[in-house]
Amino acid sequence: MQFDDIEMLEVPDDSSVTSENQTESISDSSSESQTPPEKEYPSFHDWLSGDKNIRFQFDVSEYNKSYKHPSDFGVAQAAYITKLYKSVEELAAKNVVGMSATGAEEDDDDQIGVISSTRAFGKRKDVQYQDTLINNAFRKLVEAFGSFHDTVKYHVSDEDARNYEDLSSLLECVQSNWFALSQTQKPEEILEWINKYDPRPENDFIDAVMYNNPTPYKHTQFWTSYLGTLLARGMFEQAESSLRASKYEVLEQECPELYAIIQDFTTLVANYQVMALKGQFAQWKSTVCEFRDNYKTMKAGISDLTHVTIASQIHDLLCLVSGLPKTTASFVSTWYEMYGALSLYQVRDDDSVYSDYYKLAMAEKGSNVSSELEQAFRDVISQKFLRVILAIDSYDPATAAYVSKLFELKGFFSSYYADFTEHMLDEPAVLERRYASDYLLTRHAYECLEVHELVPVGLGILLTPVITASKEAAAQTKEVVAEFLPQYQCSTNDDLEWALTICAKLNLTGVVRKLFLAQGEKSLKDGHLFEALNMLVGCYDETTSTQESTSALGEIQHIVWDLLFQDCLLNSTPVPDELLMNIVTNNVDADFKIHPVIRQCIAPYAVLAEYFLSVSDSACFPTNVSRLFRLLRFKYMPRKFVPLLLAQFLPLIIKHTFDMPQLIIMTELIDTFEILWKEDPEDCDDIYEFALENVPEDVSHDWRVQLKNKEQTPPESVKDLIRELREKIIRKIARVYIEAK
Repeated sequence: MQFDDIEMLEVPDDSSVTSENQTESISDSSSESQTPPEKEYPSFHDWLSGDKNIRFQFDVSEYNKSYKHPSDFGVAQAAYITKLYKSVEELAAKNVVGMSATGAEEDDDDQIGVISSTRAFGKRKDVQYQDTLINNAFRKLVEAFGSFHDTVKYHVSDEDARNYEDLSSLLECVQSNWFALSQTQKPEEILEWINKYDPRPENDFIDAVMYNNPTPYKHTQFWTSYLGTLLARGMFEQAESSLRASKYEVLEQECPELYAIIQDFTTLVANYQVMALKGQFAQWKSTVCEFRDNYKTMKAGISDLTHVTIASQIHDLLCLVSGLPKTTASFVSTWYEMYGALSLYQVRDDDSVYSDYYKLAMAEKGSNVSSELEQAFRDVISQKFLRVILAIDSYDPATAAYVSKLFELKGFFSSYYADFTEHMLDEPAVLERRYASDYLLTRHAYECLEVHELVPVGLGILLTPVITASKEAAAQTKEVVAEFLPQYQCSTNDDLEWALTICAKLNLTGVVRKLFLAQGEKSLKDGHLFEALNMLVGCYDETTSTQESTSALGEIQHIVWDLLFQDCLLNSTPVPDELLMNIVTNNVDADFKIHPVIRQCIAPYAVLAEYFLSVSDSACFPTNVSRLFRLLRFKYMPRKFVPLLLAQFLPLIIKHTFDMPQLIIMTELIDTFEILWKEDPEDCDDIYEFALENVPEDVSHDWRVQLKNKEQTPPESVKDLIRELREKIIRKIARVYIEAK
């Protein structure tokens, strides 16, 4: 993703970050196939100022590839992104409008002098409630990424695996600094991030101090490097257990003063977390300062040089846990360690002091300027939020999109909109403000539409208040949905119902026809004839002449005449489709609905199927003759089928007695057909010849089989068929006439 001109939204000293710093996202680099062509999107600045829109550039080949050949990585990524979407969708459903919006209302109340009121209290509670929901949503995002990371980390390249580790650290940095569960727990969360990113002390060092040494408390680095690291990093349980396991008990006899100091210090270490999380940090620190200030008196009786050295080192530790910056700097090697230590020991429960801690840490320890990840950490703490999004985007654009929404809800981008608000005032036509998160989410939604599993996410972003609602956005969304949905592969009826619901919501009647046509063609390809008819009938509209309606009519005719009627007529047996057979024989539940148009369309096939099902039953002879007459008289009957329908009479004339009206009707039907046949005999001759060459096996009632059983040869052509039928009818008429005399 490229953010052209994004640096102009930052303070001047950020000019080192440009769009050229972009790297391929993890999501893209994990693909085994060639990277699809880059899409051309407007720069962030142009879009935010309202000069350009984000154009939908759908790659149908990418979508079809994701549908037909989903990868394990793609499945895991889709599950991850779906979790992220559900988190922000839940916020939208709960009408979380963001901290900047609710905060503005409170400021208005303050300006008119309302110091304390029920209304103001309610608003503050609402702000707190929304803040909690936003924080929880970010935590869900981090947890979802952790699960995704665990799923794919052994299936990606080493470089991608390292990038995932970096992104995990960056997300935890953001969470601990801006989405902590509570202000009380923020220091612990900051230290949790630091300890995961850069774990210390190392295991070898721990072994050397604690396990390969009979008296750990005497180790030259026990009190300095070892305990100092544990305490600077908030590892109080480890520090307490190390103190108790350091074998200092011998000092009770050797040096009672030092023994008492160590015991008191151990108690202080053990009490930190309990008191701090109960809101009693001030009392704890007061005790530490009192201990530190009285330390000179407490160690006065210590004379042994080794013991004096240990006592001096413990005093340094007291200065560390008192929050003294210079001492803290001596115990850490990086700026982020010092930042974390100051957050633990200076002032807790006050969000305003963390920027001061960061400045102190940078002044004392500097930073690794070559590390892009550490630069991102610094951007997080120094509130350069667009740069943070840019950094996250370089790892994974999808994650960046959802993080940007949570930043937006927190009000982190508010300061960036000042210039654009002035632009809106200068340009009256630009009435609707655009938001940074909408830029990323819109692009993300478009990308989701190219991944089959993520289509619900892409459309969900566009159709729900995840993106800021506006007339312009609504119009663009309607265009995008109208372009995309006809390409959507409906795997189940539920998929189709969902797509149709969206069309109904947006009044996309033309898209409905396209969906029905596509699904009808798919069902036809899969051999589901009745389902195909159902879909195609939904697409057909006799009052319009759209391409979809015309195509649907063509497909319906193909199914009814070529796949059903012709197959049945050539094989002298109904098509082996259980559902259609049940419909023909009326063997369906009373509540089974059949579209009237379908009933009308399959009526000729139903009559023919009923004929073949009962042709062997002599009792049904009159009914079957009537069925053949109805088919031959049907004005829409394709002419090519008439010879084969007439041929059905050949064995019937031999076996049964016809009355005079029946014979006259047969003569009229033959005369009518002969006139039309002579005008264009080709299609009739072709199908008749095919029927003679392809006689079905094991169908005893077939007219060709019956003639063969009676040692008679079927007429070799349509012309011969007409002549033979005339001769047989004449003989029948003569017999009827003679018998009547």
